[in-house]
Amino acid sequence: MVCFEMVCDTPRTPEWQEAIAAVEILERDRDGRTSLVRTSIDAILAHVEVNLRVTYQEGCSLHMERESGDLKHLTVTWVFEDLGDSRTHASFQTEFDPGRVLSLLARGPLLGRLEALLTGQPPEGLKRALETRS
Repeated sequence: MVCFEMVCDTPRTPEWQEAIAAVEILERDRDGRTSLVRTSIDAILAHVEVNLRVTYQEGCSLHMERESGDLKHLTVTWVFEDLGDSRTHASFQTEFDPGRVLSLLARGPLLGRLEALLTGQPPEGLKRALETRS
């Protein structure tokens, strides 16, 4: 499933996910997939780093959860459903809490922009990347 493969290719995430400035693979699982990744997020006023633990359900889902870093809380879940005819339905869910310090730096519209980058842009970016790949 092309969608699943693209989302699992964590070193290339900055190519299609606007908020991600850089990634560094910290650990790999026994299958060679990323299991812990340090992600640098462009939080508009500053770059924040967060280490995410990555788990997979082969071909169906990917889940990332904050293990440490600048954000107080971050979880990301992608779920993929094969619709046949080389079509896939991808659903995306994220929850984040910037924590007290980042909240003080990024108030009002800036915090709204950061939230949009983390919650709304990833599905759009994945769709664009898949369309340009075809």
